[in-house]
Amino acid sequence: MRKIALLLVVLAGRIPYALGQDIHQSQFYTSPLNLNPALTGNFYGDSRIAANYRNQWFLDNLANYLTFTASFDHRFYPKSWKQKGIWSAGMIINYDQAGESKLGLSNLGLSVSYAYAVNSKNIVALGALIGGTSRKFDANRLTWDSQWNGRSFDPNLPSGESASPTSNFFMDLSAGLNYRWQKSRRTKLDAGIGAFHLNRPDQVFYTQNTTQKLENRFSFYITPSVKLTTKIDLLIHGLFQTQKPYKESVAGLYGKFYINTKRGKELALYLGGAVRPGDALIPKIAVEYKNWYAGASYDINTSPFKVATKRNGGPEISLTYIFVKARPLEQIKACPIF
Repeated sequence: MRKIALLLVVLAGRIPYALGQDIHQSQFYTSPLNLNPALTGNFYGDSRIAANYRNQWFLDNLANYLTFTASFDHRFYPKSWKQKGIWSAGMIINYDQAGESKLGLSNLGLSVSYAYAVNSKNIVALGALIGGTSRKFDANRLTWDSQWNGRSFDPNLPSGESASPTSNFFMDLSAGLNYRWQKSRRTKLDAGIGAFHLNRPDQVFYTQNTTQKLENRFSFYITPSVKLTTKIDLLIHGLFQTQKPYKESVAGLYGKFYINTKRGKELALYLGGAVRPGDALIPKIAVEYKNWYAGASYDINTSPFKVATKRNGGPEISLTYIFVKARPLEQIKACPIF
């Protein structure tokens, strides 16, 4: 009973935050278009495919929170080395499902970015994203106090709730700015800000004289990478997000260990972890082979909610593949810092 009571208290305190909160990922740096539209095309190569899967609180006594993301972005190289800018375009799909009512979110977004090389080590990128979002829930999975007959729950009793729309759709606008400093392929830094839901779309299900505007989300991040030795890089990932009244901070430290550096046989291992202060510890392992990247992390809950979760958080898996083809030397010169 003590665990049940605590669970109810915690959930009651979190419900207002969850109603207007975007999906979040511990490996946020592997889902660039969700972090900042300006990161569209921010990679070495021609095209990039990325996918993320997250399953939180997969316990019998808790409703699952499942998130899936897939994205594709492509860079359009300039035809002349005299051009210092590069256009990129991308597409992202998000799917999220949460709670007993299977509250679902399906989102499709199209992004575009323009990256301008100030010089051989500095580049500034602007990006924008437009998308459509559908939200729905299964009202038949909900229970009401009027269905309590005095001794037990009876689903055949009327709920006393009036019928209402169980789905809605809205358009969404986002934008962002990214700055990259790059000394070499292995020593570099990205920092930027993403601003989401700029048009404050109405996400309400009930349509009678009421609105529920989706709060703006702002993401601030920095992701430096430093070459320590010929076989080791140090990676740091920092993120702060705010979406009134929700706030999230993530700080990570990882080592990248090169097992094979021969051209065409590159192999590296990532080991490290991150922390979401007051919420979770996040150990992580990843493998990079040629143009493939696969990462796995696990949230270990450290908040008061650990009484209900037994310190379980949830696994998260990321997968990325980058298409690279040989290019004329003049096109490589056009963007020397990627």
